[in-house]
Amino acid sequence: MEPAFSGLPRRDKMLRRFLIGATSALMVAGFSTASAEAQVTRGGGDVPHVSDAEMGHVSVRRGVQGPKGLLTLHLLALVNASKDTFGQPTSLAPDIHYSITDTIQIGLLHTGPMGWQSLPGVGLCVTGSGDGKCPNVYNNVGFDFLYGLLYGDFHLSLHSSLFLLPISNPTTGVMWTIGAAGKVHFTDAVALHFDPQIGVMLSNRDDHNDQLFLPLELQFQTSDQISLKLLTGITGQLSDFGDNYRIPLGVGVLANVSPTIDLGLRFSFDNLLGKTAMGMSRSDMRSIGLMMIVRL
Repeated sequence: MEPAFSGLPRRDKMLRRFLIGATSALMVAGFSTASAEAQVTRGGGDVPHVSDAEMGHVSVRRGVQGPKGLLTLHLLALVNASKDTFGQPTSLAPDIHYSITDTIQIGLLHTGPMGWQSLPGVGLCVTGSGDGKCPNVYNNVGFDFLYGLLYGDFHLSLHSSLFLLPISNPTTGVMWTIGAAGKVHFTDAVALHFDPQIGVMLSNRDDHNDQLFLPLELQFQTSDQISLKLLTGITGQLSDFGDNYRIPLGVGVLANVSPTIDLGLRFSFDNLLGKTAMGMSRSDMRSIGLMMIVRL
């Protein structure tokens, strides 16, 4: 008996089972393959300073959470760079993260589950609302939770968030996401960061569908202060996923300028490899992300 899938075509039922199963398998694989001896950090399985380096140095070698007491501000400006609509919309999306303990981290989000790859328009819109701009001036807010499970050359954290979409009328779109944020360290200078989540709509389900979010970052440490990132992933509504999925492709750079500040820049084709509407070029959707990370 499958009441949750009863209204879906057979192809979508199978695809939904596969996506949910793949996310679960990824978490199980982390438990079974993590090495207790291959520690990324000194002195155990936590994620404090890496090899006594300054905060911000060798970021590729770090985990997915901060050490106890660390407050981190991610200040993002997201700019639409699409053909004929450059700058419309442009939005500011600050995220705040605080590590209560070495394994528990909470956050206040204005990006979405795709993180740095979120599309312009989330958070606070600086180009106003209306046609070709943002749905609202202040669009969304989220409450984030991470619980560290595995450390070493394979980091894995339980990741869950609650999003209000939009803030002006939160009863129209409350979404709960559940998944796992992780990082696989291939070498001292190369790592893969992933953060798959299933977004379940808790309100107004007739108008909003459950979604899949899977941002991916292949990270390269080119020096102690600079890392390069190849950005991609996949996202889309689980219902009719094969007809609406989006696959971005972009590049980013993150530079550590002091123990407390990093600066980042990304450029992305927002749906270079995904499903596109008739008559639309895959390269038409583009965006720029500017980021400042402040550690306190």
